Amino acid sequence: MNIKIMIRGFLYSLTIPVLSVLYVGMVLSAIISMLAGILRTLGFEQIKMSIWQGIDLPVVLSIPLSLVVSFFLIIVSLYIKLSLKFCVSNLRFK
Repeated sequence: MNIKIMIRGFLYSLTIPVLSVLYVGMVLSAIISMLAGILRTLGFEQIKMSIWQGIDLPVVLSIPLSLVVSFFLIIVSLYIKLSLKFCVSNLRFK
């Protein structure tokens, strides 16, 4: 076996767990963000949303902001999934 192939396989095997944890975390964060926006709109005052420190977000804008953040997280997680598939496909030895 060539040393380059062994090093490449080793690096891919290290990146797969990192990318999979990052992917799952992004998807869970997107789901939690959507639920937080909906629950805050329904009246749960325990959920605080602020744009900046000391500047609270109005309740009316909770769902739109949570949808924008969730959409961004889902898009990033799709790119992470693509790179995860790339690493898994290149890990297989010929």
